[in-house]
Amino acid sequence: MAHLQLDRVSKTFANGFRVLDDISIDVAPGEFLTLLGPSGCGKTTLLKAIAGFHAISSGALRINGEDVTRVEPERRDTAMCFQSYALFPHMTVSENILFGPRQNRVSKADCADRLATALRQVDLGAHAEKLPSALSGGQQQRVALARAMAMRPGIILFDEPLSNLDAKLREQVRFEIRALQAELGFTAIYVTHDQAEALAMSDRIVVMNKGRIEQIGTPEDIYDRPASRFVADFIGAANILKAEVQEDLGSGLWRMRTDVAAFEIRTDKKLSRGSYYICWRPEDAEVQEAASANNSFLAKVTAQAFQGNLTDVILTPTGSTGTCRIQVRRPLPLGTQVAITIPPERFSVLEAVQ
Repeated sequence: MAHLQLDRVSKTFANGFRVLDDISIDVAPGEFLTLLGPSGCGKTTLLKAIAGFHAISSGALRINGEDVTRVEPERRDTAMCFQSYALFPHMTVSENILFGPRQNRVSKADCADRLATALRQVDLGAHAEKLPSALSGGQQQRVALARAMAMRPGIILFDEPLSNLDAKLREQVRFEIRALQAELGFTAIYVTHDQAEALAMSDRIVVMNKGRIEQIGTPEDIYDRPASRFVADFIGAANILKAEVQEDLGSGLWRMRTDVAAFEIRTDKKLSRGSYYICWRPEDAEVQEAASANNSFLAKVTAQAFQGNLTDVILTPTGSTGTCRIQVRRPLPLGTQVAITIPPERFSVLEAVQ
């Protein structure tokens, strides 16, 4: 378990491209922190900078208060789980797990103890003498995790470790990783572009875009209270509208006008006159037989997709050229008109319209 601090970390490549721009994060001991963002946003570069594989251009990295900015990777209190697993194909599971400790000249007795513990933790005791080629993808990923844990690091770094697994196995292994992290208490920095993984596994999420941090928060904060259009659109599905402030109704309630309808919106932000982007999630919509006086609009069902436990429905609001998306339990008849109500507290107010 280790305390990691990133203080204004930046990285500029030789061609002048700034891949990391003023990144500051304080990771608590034992925290599971996920770096989330699209391809090219800088999350893997940041992970490798923490590991020491990339030198940063400015800023500082500290582990348990010690400045490790210029410290070699092998002298940092970290271990890496790579996307490709990076197992030695000619070595058995046991030999792969013990490669790091043996390189560090750990005693035979301690190696035996670490091996037994790691095999038990990932439930691979029956496969200890097998080569990686004889294992499934999920088992190979667990070997990579066991190898990292055998180093007894304070921080384990995960570089999209589940991207090579099928959907069902990804779900199983992510639960296994999270359970082991909670049991053992190591600090985890996890890189992914999969929003479902980030929401399911993290204590906090860092949403990155173009080398900068868009928002840091718990999964609930990121999903329910996105700070920008980018975050709202990247995490799950969101209906984003331009809204003009009309009236301050007091107690955090504002009347705002969109091209769909006028809405009463509850927010803890202090708004000024002008326009803002607002959003609401598809599951926040309430389908009714008729529009009510407040926060309602009429719309036509134009398309839908049955997903089993829910149905995604595309609507065209009356008088609007755009569309919106809702989620309901069962399909609605195509072409019918429905009334949609959005409770005031289910809106999020994003950035001002420039």
